[in-house]
Amino acid sequence: MSKNTLKVLSGIFAAIILTLLLITFSVDRVVKTGIEESGSELLQTEVAVDKVSISVFGGSGTIEGLTIKNPESFSDESALFIQNASIKVDLGSLLSDQVIVNEIIINSPEILFEQEGVGINLKRLSDNMDAASGEPSESSETKLVVEHLRISEGKIVVNSSLNRDGSTEVSLSDITVNDIGRDGNNTVKQSVEEILRPLFQKAIEDALKSGVTEQIEDKVRDLFGN
Repeated sequence: MSKNTLKVLSGIFAAIILTLLLITFSVDRVVKTGIEESGSELLQTEVAVDKVSISVFGGSGTIEGLTIKNPESFSDESALFIQNASIKVDLGSLLSDQVIVNEIIINSPEILFEQEGVGINLKRLSDNMDAASGEPSESSETKLVVEHLRISEGKIVVNSSLNRDGSTEVSLSDITVNDIGRDGNNTVKQSVEEILRPLFQKAIEDALKSGVTEQIEDKVRDLFGN
């Protein structure tokens, strides 16, 4: 093989590698930006992601350091923290107006159930989603389908202004949801809502079911002799 041929092949190979790198960075940026912008708009609080890494070979990857800040009038703590979530994307769909995520697997999410007076942070976030859901959306917005979502081994930190003994941890029940946005009409924001809503609802249910909030209220009643 001649030197010229080797140079041409090396140039082609380098161009292919560069193209793949550019595609990878583009996909990562699109997913990261979509989560942060749609989530922040939906929840009316800051949603941030440290890193998104998706392979152009198969579309599998990870979302690292996803944080949802508490809503206004609550503490500066995060309402939700996900250290690592695995994701698999149909890469071909990224070129269309309907993005298809084959699966999202979230392990060990940390959720804060915070009670301030009669207010609960997760209920406030749910109410914010209700308000955002009523806003009209552009028909040209990108659609999002999530075929399979699984959340497991999560924990809930229950923190109340009524409890002087500190916070308490309870387990979060596993959650599985299929065919989010499968009808083809879900915008990214709507599909993000269908991911977060069952998570918040289950966290509220598990925190209340654990009896922790009742124990807190009993302690306050005992303190005042009622």
